[in-house]
Amino acid sequence: MHLPPSSGDVATLPEPPATPCAVLDPKTIGRLARLAVDHMAAGIAYGSKVVLQPQDDELAPLLGRTAAESCPGNQRLNWKLNALLSANARYCAVKIVGSNACNHALGLPRSQSQLILYDKLTMTRLAQFDGTDVSARRTGAYASMAVDLLLADRERFSVYLYGAGPIADCVVDDLHAHHAERISRIQVCSRRPASAEAFAAAAAARSGLDVRSGADGPGQADLVITATNAGSPIMSADMLHKEVAVLHLGGDELPVAFIEQALARGTVICDDVDSVCHRNSQSLPLYFSRQNLRLSDLAGLFRVRSLHDHTLRGEPARARPALMTCVGLPVLDLYLAQWLYEHGADSA
Repeated sequence: MHLPPSSGDVATLPEPPATPCAVLDPKTIGRLARLAVDHMAAGIAYGSKVVLQPQDDELAPLLGRTAAESCPGNQRLNWKLNALLSANARYCAVKIVGSNACNHALGLPRSQSQLILYDKLTMTRLAQFDGTDVSARRTGAYASMAVDLLLADRERFSVYLYGAGPIADCVVDDLHAHHAERISRIQVCSRRPASAEAFAAAAAARSGLDVRSGADGPGQADLVITATNAGSPIMSADMLHKEVAVLHLGGDELPVAFIEQALARGTVICDDVDSVCHRNSQSLPLYFSRQNLRLSDLAGLFRVRSLHDHTLRGEPARARPALMTCVGLPVLDLYLAQWLYEHGADSA
């Protein structure tokens, strides 16, 4: 249930609506995500992210084995505690996220989170939600926004999706909600082929889209989406054709040669340049930091822009190849939490 303010003058605060708990469907999530970005562009909404990341060698005394033993193969440990803070005209929110890839070996989800909504004036807690599902679904919304920006000139397009976890599920649902009639095919690849096959069958049955598994590479796919926990590139640059658009939602998954091509002659967008640079966990910022450079310092030179940059509004078809890197905007969590609160969703 909603938590009322504990004290003070609350005459200006609205009563929680008495409507039944509404479900956040992908269409609504996409609308809210776009509204959040528009409000960032207008200066109405803003946020920041703090990350506490233990050293890998701190894991062995707690778990009894090293990070390399805990994350075999091409995976990141991704061991961190995040706090995502955000505000808009009326509310503030904080999302706390704990993550560790070795949780799978312990029978636990890789990450879990809590999302708390506050009244902006009094900073009184209004509601608290399980943020794990909210996080996955707002991340999935980047897929249709990438299509809006990078494939607006395509009547039909195909998708190659790396990953078969919760984020990938939300990507398919988001694409289906916003661009179903334009999607010719979604091909799914996972490091475990059986997982890709099961994912494709479930996604096809749920959405009615042509979703199939396959490890033969993206080929001529118009949009490549990476949603894995990979710690090194999962493809080579020659697997990507020169007109491709890539949405990067995971770790260090992209080859250096592709990043250089996009910077030299293509289009490069971040959901927020400063946040992507500060987090420094994805292929684009790592490309710069490995040369003792900073993405944010050179963004102007390479014309790397944030999703909320006014110059992205109303542009024609963009130069290729295109790369959109997203680390997760805190304001997206805020707008979903606000909607849940105002529509009577039950708190944790």
